[in-house]
Amino acid sequence: MTSNPEPSDSAEPDASQSLVPPALSPDELLPPVEPPSAGFIIQLFVVPAVIVAMVVLVGWLVTMMATSGVRDPKQIVAALSSSNPGRWQEAFELANALRTDTQEVGLKSSSELAKQLGELLQRECEVGNVDDTSVKLRTFLCSALGEFRVDDGVGALLVAAREDKDEFVRGSAINSLAVLSQTFQSLDPPRKLHHEDLVETLVDLANGESGVIRSHVAFALGVMTLSEDAEPQLTEELEKLVDDLHADARYNAALGLARRGSPLAVAPLVEMLDLQSLSESIQGETLPQLQTRKRNTILKNALDAVLLMQEKNPTADLKPLRTALEKFIEEAPDWKSEGEVPEPLIERAKDVREKLKLR
Repeated sequence: MTSNPEPSDSAEPDASQSLVPPALSPDELLPPVEPPSAGFIIQLFVVPAVIVAMVVLVGWLVTMMATSGVRDPKQIVAALSSSNPGRWQEAFELANALRTDTQEVGLKSSSELAKQLGELLQRECEVGNVDDTSVKLRTFLCSALGEFRVDDGVGALLVAAREDKDEFVRGSAINSLAVLSQTFQSLDPPRKLHHEDLVETLVDLANGESGVIRSHVAFALGVMTLSEDAEPQLTEELEKLVDDLHADARYNAALGLARRGSPLAVAPLVEMLDLQSLSESIQGETLPQLQTRKRNTILKNALDAVLLMQEKNPTADLKPLRTALEKFIEEAPDWKSEGEVPEPLIERAKDVREKLKLR
């Protein structure tokens, strides 16, 4: 999956944006949320190339809606239940109405609406059509359910995360669970995202065969475990993911642990600052431009995480990070693989090096 500020551990939130973005605020994953914004997810989360195309499409839809206005959400839900080939567009329209929540006051708190959307998502998952329109519909339904301030759609998101035939839809469902968790943490008083199948599902997915899904789960666990009453089992799974064979899963786990000040984040953060290691880890992206973008996003997030580690755990041994920064600053100016390293990133690394206080 995939879409991506000063480090912070509060809501602003994919996700996604500092590398541990300031609270959660990036600017490219669907749809933006408050809090955290979708932008957070993309910055914090290393997303698949397909998200780029989705973002372009979403931008067009936002422009279209800005001129035509948002229709009655009840009408949109009815349209979603029809066989209209363009119904996925209705899904995004509803997601946008939920995000802005201006014309329909209290829309995000509607348990009935969340329940109806959840039921529709489950029916669509059961049918399991894999055509482009059906996949987009389920993706946007997941995004819409992530915008609520009620948990009536959590069960449906868990079903989609476990059972959907499309990996992108499954990732979208997991991201929405992360967004919901962050939203619940920001409520007054804060609430814990709860469902009887939540922990078991996330643990199973964290140990599943798909590296892409494990990377989504790592991001979600990084958000969920910030809660003081987080399930210990979720923290244990997050800590295990820093050693995952899939680079994106390791990196997302590192970002989540850095926001907690965990020393376990140090080793993967060192890897994220190593240009040769990054060159190898981003080969899954087929287009050179996407490889460059992904590399630079990882670097930015890693640099932000270094300072966040220091802030959250002043007594941690950060010497390996200082060494990694020195190496990066030395190599970056002459690095050509996957494109030149932007000068602002090199300057940022120098700034982080100066601010890094070693024991």
